[in-house]
Amino acid sequence: MSGDYAKTLLEALKLAPRYLVSLSVIAAFFLFGSGKWLKGLGVDEFAKHYRQWIALTFIITSTLFAADRCIAICGWIRYKVLVGKFTKRRLERLHSLTEDEKQILRFYISQQTKTNVLRYDDGVVQGLESAGVIRRSSTLGTLMEGFAYNITDFAWNYLNEHHELLLGTTNTYRTDKRPDFPGLFPGLF
Repeated sequence: MSGDYAKTLLEALKLAPRYLVSLSVIAAFFLFGSGKWLKGLGVDEFAKHYRQWIALTFIITSTLFAADRCIAICGWIRYKVLVGKFTKRRLERLHSLTEDEKQILRFYISQQTKTNVLRYDDGVVQGLESAGVIRRSSTLGTLMEGFAYNITDFAWNYLNEHHELLLGTTNTYRTDKRPDFPGLFPGLF
């Protein structure tokens, strides 16, 4: 019997916030509503007889709703802090690019494209990917030619505003895409 009460209590704790607010408002109406309103609805005797349970319902639902909102706000703040830290790390990374990394990123900016074909087994490519500057956009590719990598929106916007970050010892850019050779296989193209 007491197991049923515990199960019911646990189910009540899982209620969505909108139900908690509804229960709290109803309980508040029974507790704080004017006698005239309660009498008019025919619930004045109910409100008097079960006042302690209605008050308990009001306290519990209000507390659970407040706790739910606090958890949501803390989660939002934590998310914003993490996004800020991640953004700061990516900015620091973009401000400390090596020449090889600049060559890869110059391709995106100079060609005004968000996709480049790069070798998957290249450490420079993997470094840019792990830093969140580029990401592999396709699982289809070859080890010889490479895979499609997209520049992230953050890096795209920032590098288009700050071209000076791509200045280096060379002015070349890099793509691992092999040129098409239409004359190599006559009749196929």
